[in-house]
Amino acid sequence: MINLDRVDSRVTGGYIGAQRAEETAAVVPAARQRVLDWLRITSAEGDWRRFERLAALALHLHPEGLGPILATVLATRPAGVNTEDLVDLLGELRAPEGVEPVTALVRERKSTDGPYFAFCVKALQALGEIGTPEAVGFLRGIATGDPAAWPDPLRWHAAEELGIEDELGFDEDRMLGGS
Repeated sequence: MINLDRVDSRVTGGYIGAQRAEETAAVVPAARQRVLDWLRITSAEGDWRRFERLAALALHLHPEGLGPILATVLATRPAGVNTEDLVDLLGELRAPEGVEPVTALVRERKSTDGPYFAFCVKALQALGEIGTPEAVGFLRGIATGDPAAWPDPLRWHAAEELGIEDELGFDEDRMLGGS
């Protein structure tokens, strides 16, 4: 666990971008090979702050198998985990495994996230980044589905992710509550 503690001390405090990830991997070369194991360990321990730092590091180290780990945690949503960050990471990673847990969150939160729908919009953007047929189908279902089933701001943002808001004749001001 010495390497884990060393890596964690390098990524504690502040944004973990590509440069910081590469610098960390240069100082602790084992990080590239071990980061997925460390994510599993911290997940099992419920150490969500450390898990999130390691996930941000892993995003830039590109280990094979990161998507399923993040998607599993998001799907189970244990107390203390930052679901918003996981949604962002799955979108940035373009992880197809993230579609199911992200869509489940949108379905759950569509009636409680208003009036601005910040979380749901972030989730729709992540689905747009993932871009699989399932993600696109979900976005299309919101944009073109029954208006009574989805709040107008979510319909607008789903259409915007697909680039079909003009085609659908959507009025941004009206749908987003502007004047």
